[in-house]
Amino acid sequence: MVSSSPMGENCLHADICAPLARKKINLTFFTHLSGDSQVICTADKLGEETLSLVQSQADPRSALRLQRGTAVIAVYPHEKRPQILGTFIHSLARARVILQGLASSPSAVSVVLSSRRVKAAVQQLFEHFYFPAFASPQEFFDAQPPPAELVQQVVATYQEKVIKVYGIMPQADLDLWGAQISSSAILEEFANALIDFGELGVKIPFLVASPGLGGKNFLLSFCSSPVTRGNEVRRILQRHLPDIRPMRLSPVAGVFLHGPHFGDRYGVADTFLRALRRARVSLLALSCTVSSISGVLKQQDLAAAMEVLGETFEMPRPLASPRPRKPVFVP
Repeated sequence: MVSSSPMGENCLHADICAPLARKKINLTFFTHLSGDSQVICTADKLGEETLSLVQSQADPRSALRLQRGTAVIAVYPHEKRPQILGTFIHSLARARVILQGLASSPSAVSVVLSSRRVKAAVQQLFEHFYFPAFASPQEFFDAQPPPAELVQQVVATYQEKVIKVYGIMPQADLDLWGAQISSSAILEEFANALIDFGELGVKIPFLVASPGLGGKNFLLSFCSSPVTRGNEVRRILQRHLPDIRPMRLSPVAGVFLHGPHFGDRYGVADTFLRALRRARVSLLALSCTVSSISGVLKQQDLAAAMEVLGETFEMPRPLASPRPRKPVFVP
């Protein structure tokens, strides 16, 4: 489901995820760009119910569209390397995939696409990437469990009152870039820019692309580091995309939650958003894909965000260091 609002309106209403959590609806993919657009993926049979629940909370001027028959493909790990993001987008373009949503985290890059293009997309990914566990696309498809079996694996597995995560990682001193892209062909030029970023030594810890208002263009947002390379990033964007006018906000910060089950447990995004609201922290952008939630916020809000998230989510206790042994002197 794609939701778009006029520029300047906050389409991510504070309570938009709350009714989904109350209905125990899992979000397998969720992105948000402040004031513009969001993409929500759920199990296909829950699409109509999700649309109704979001409509009850969304701005009346928002445009909501339900896209049936979609799938999510993720490649991980990618270690924030722009070359992998660029090659991933090139693979999708050559498979003639129309993006319904694109998001990255520090560990994965994911795309929402029509289910009919999954086979073509996977075949192209095997042309550009090496997957040690599978010798061919057919071997990959043969190894996938039936959908019913996947559902049985996750039903009622994660229902703890305090949501457990592997860790919450902050990252300060980022540049946040935003732009509108008019077509998939131009998105492919952005992929070339990403590859150039990698050759420059720039990291991309956050990337979101989603359909704009009416589905006529793409809204693009990404973070780059270090901020000292901001002018070089702009020059590369202008060389590959001379017709766009990228906006830059600097410095911003990111918070990254890593967990084993964000796609399998309802209420994680709602808990994350409610915690930040309690701390009066506003998000500039959000992505929730595979096992990570990534949020971009104003740098001055980073300390408050880390404090409230540390109080809200349960993290493993660090292993106690062994006591130093007293030296033994042997004559």
